[in-house]
Amino acid sequence: MKSKLVIVLLISLTIVSLALIRLSPPGGDTFTGLCVYSSPSFSILYNGSQTVAVGKSLEVGRVYTVHGRLRRTNRGLWMDVSSFETSLPDFPLESIEGAYWTEGSPYLLTPDRVYLATPINASKGELVLVRGLGYGSKFYPLEVHRRGFSASPKNGFPFVVEGVVMSIGRYISIWNESEEFKVLKLRGVEVSPGQRIRVAGIVKVRDYIYLYPSEPKDIALLGYSKLKPLWNSSIGDIVEAKCLVLDSGSTLKLNCTDLRLYGFKARVGDVVHIRALRRKSSLLCLNCSVVHPREKLPNELCEYSPGNFAKISGTVTWVKRYRNGFGLANVTDGNCWVLLKLPKSLGVSVASGENVTAYGFFTTYREKPAFEIQSGEDLCSGISC
Repeated sequence: MKSKLVIVLLISLTIVSLALIRLSPPGGDTFTGLCVYSSPSFSILYNGSQTVAVGKSLEVGRVYTVHGRLRRTNRGLWMDVSSFETSLPDFPLESIEGAYWTEGSPYLLTPDRVYLATPINASKGELVLVRGLGYGSKFYPLEVHRRGFSASPKNGFPFVVEGVVMSIGRYISIWNESEEFKVLKLRGVEVSPGQRIRVAGIVKVRDYIYLYPSEPKDIALLGYSKLKPLWNSSIGDIVEAKCLVLDSGSTLKLNCTDLRLYGFKARVGDVVHIRALRRKSSLLCLNCSVVHPREKLPNELCEYSPGNFAKISGTVTWVKRYRNGFGLANVTDGNCWVLLKLPKSLGVSVASGENVTAYGFFTTYREKPAFEIQSGEDLCSGISC
């Protein structure tokens, strides 16, 4: 009777042992995995091939080794944990290379978007090699190897560039000493021409290279561009000079440069001090002022020199008007005289005996000394002069 009882007990123990072996993963009641979900009552660990739920609240993104009793439920494996500790992974890791970016959620551009479960220790736009595990729709990073920033822009990928603000509209135009970039202007971003900025954005290549930052902090202010003398400047520099205005309209022509000045109004003959941004083919006024009004220029009627700009003042001794509307006026000052050209298009006239002042250029008319002005505003006559 006793022998039969012993046999029954041995059979029962064997069945229980086989059941426990069947329920336990390799290693018995110990399991190492990456936490991919956590709640106040339970967490889920994953090792790349097997998922185990544990009755502890753990930290997502960390690797744990748990000890306890492992059992199978209708929802999968469950461990009643007796103890646990953080540990190094003892399972194979997956690797992904790409450019790090955040836009609401962190992800890698490979160029496909691979969403990360947690942010990583890298700067936006930086190239990285990330090792970890993919679970569900996200990749859980465990190791990050930073590879620096891309040396050149690539369509669809992040790029980081530093440059000088050249103009502002819907897009901010910046110059990085070699080419022009267009940066989408985000709400809340305030920049000015001449400022240096650092931009991180996604590249779209069209007629220009466009950069699309995802948040205002992707645009960092770095101060202002270098101040250089006009003669020794390059695109993107801030220049300073004192110049004479030779032509006035929507832009100014100056005697100190072939570049037209935008963003400032002055009259022909005014001397201006400019602090301006050097652009590809023009200057943009940042801080300009008239330092010497043209009225203070000396009378150079007796200093005739063809092609030179001058102010002349004198008395009209005679006037001649041709059938086509073109006119001439002889302007005399002492023993000096010059023929003032009066094209019909100027819409101005003078009378004999009037005192006149004009701002323009010395030239010739039928081999005689002459003077021409560019607009009616550059001539005054009568007592106002």
